[in-house]
Amino acid sequence: MGTVDSGLRYVVRTGFRRGFRGQSIWFVLGTAAWLVLRAVRSRDEVVYRTVLKPGERLVVSTGGVTAPD
Repeated sequence: MGTVDSGLRYVVRTGFRRGFRGQSIWFVLGTAAWLVLRAVRSRDEVVYRTVLKPGERLVVSTGGVTAPD
């Protein structure tokens, strides 16, 4: 994805630079490319994966108070 990523970064830079000079279509293109970059980069990675057997359960906690079993 390196080529697509660098292309989007180019459109972001060019779009904002030309957009602030008054070419509004470039500003719109730069903003759209920036949003696509953010969406691609914000994908969460899989931290844990398992297969549960019948009767098993998985409890996910964020460090707060947990409910009694």
